[in-house]
Amino acid sequence: MSKHRILLTRIFILGSALLLICHPSAARSKEPDLILINGDVRTLDAKMPRAEAVAVSGGKIVAVGRNDEIRKLAGELTRIIDAKGRLVLPGFNDSHVHFAAIGNKFSSLDVRGLTSAEAVAAKAAEYARFLPKGRWILGSGFANEFAQTEGKRLFELIAPITDSNPVLLYSADGKWAFANALALEHLNDGRSSRTENGSGERSIDGIISGLAMRQIASAVPSDHLRNWPEILETASNYAASFGVTSVQDMHSDELADVYRQLDREGKLKTRVYDCSPMSALPKLANLGVKAATGDAMVRTGCVKYFSEGDEAELPELRRDIAAADKAGLQVMIHAIGPRANRIVLDAFEWAAKKNGRRDRRFRVEHAQNANSEDVPRFARGAIIPSMQPWLFSRSGPAIFGRHLQLHSPLAFGSDAPMVEINPLLGIAAAVNGPDGISVEDAVRAYTAGSAYAEFQEKVKGKIKSGQMADMVILSEDIFEVDPARIAGTRIVATILNGSVVYLHQAER
Repeated sequence: MSKHRILLTRIFILGSALLLICHPSAARSKEPDLILINGDVRTLDAKMPRAEAVAVSGGKIVAVGRNDEIRKLAGELTRIIDAKGRLVLPGFNDSHVHFAAIGNKFSSLDVRGLTSAEAVAAKAAEYARFLPKGRWILGSGFANEFAQTEGKRLFELIAPITDSNPVLLYSADGKWAFANALALEHLNDGRSSRTENGSGERSIDGIISGLAMRQIASAVPSDHLRNWPEILETASNYAASFGVTSVQDMHSDELADVYRQLDREGKLKTRVYDCSPMSALPKLANLGVKAATGDAMVRTGCVKYFSEGDEAELPELRRDIAAADKAGLQVMIHAIGPRANRIVLDAFEWAAKKNGRRDRRFRVEHAQNANSEDVPRFARGAIIPSMQPWLFSRSGPAIFGRHLQLHSPLAFGSDAPMVEINPLLGIAAAVNGPDGISVEDAVRAYTAGSAYAEFQEKVKGKIKSGQMADMVILSEDIFEVDPARIAGTRIVATILNGSVVYLHQAER
């Protein structure tokens, strides 16, 4: 062989080796970060509806299949989660929440009617589970006799529960308050558990009044009710405890920058599609924001408005919807009742005709009590009925089944905090109602259906290779148990982006 050919051969071999090193499809695949085994995995993927195990790498699902197949992929650093035969579903996606309002539920603790230290401590423990470290637990409502009978006992019980959160709870008449050890540290002289109660009398039970009470109260941040990072972090922690890995925030408060800040700090446990009021249309249009603009954790590009069912509002609705749609934004209109639904459907159809065909995914939020003859219009116009089965379970006939028969793109949510964010309450309501649908259809509306409703069906809503690794493990197989037991099913674990973000205390 000539020297020239030998040289070319060596160059070819070297180049091939470099390709094997640099090209990910040719290189040895990376070991998974996490493998879930022994699960009853309901994937919602028609190609593989059931599985036992799931492998995750880099926040994405990389393999789904049998235990023996997936176990072979594990490396030394792979975390193994044993589902112990329990049901595994895609993470729930709530298509309609008011997220800041959920977090603000924990900004004030109502202790009215609580007469024992144990009852107050249990309620404080529930708050402390979800609040960020350092956030105050404030509240009021103590009867005056509580100070004498239960104050010392509460001080002892609450100490280990609230060791990361100052507590200040007022009496109903505001003349005295209870403070835990962390709150007492804010007294000017640095006293902790032994304090002046304001009248010169020594106290070791956390009961304060007068000057001591005013000093501690002055340490409470003035923005307590508008401290959005803390409030939204609380909401995210709370949502994770119900298996909710994605929400579509209808609160119209434009807090996307705060969500992004929390994500950068590793404090956001929920993917958020943050909607703006229709009044923000000029700003969004000028910025060039389109539907579902953003990254995997925080996106914007949806605008929300209301219809009250007044025919006089139709011209304005048409104008605003058409303008937002032309700008490439996703439009969501609140409508409850026959007239409101008809007006919104009229406006959507008019705007779609005016602006021409495209994948716009108009949504009617609630879509409750639409006239029977208007229901087919959702499917014809590819208009999404974004519905809340638990909220409206007792206020009119459910039409989920008819929407499904007509192939409307049904999405489920809660409208929390109007009701609890718990998706299992919504699934139970949809299944057990007079026109109940199947468990699979209800679960699909709370996962894949809601993903479609926010332009995310290609990346989440199912357990399949290439989708985001968002999953939930349930204590009961809701496909098999008595439907009456669905609502009482608890979340065992919530997995977001391949990381466990919630684990039930019984599993720790």
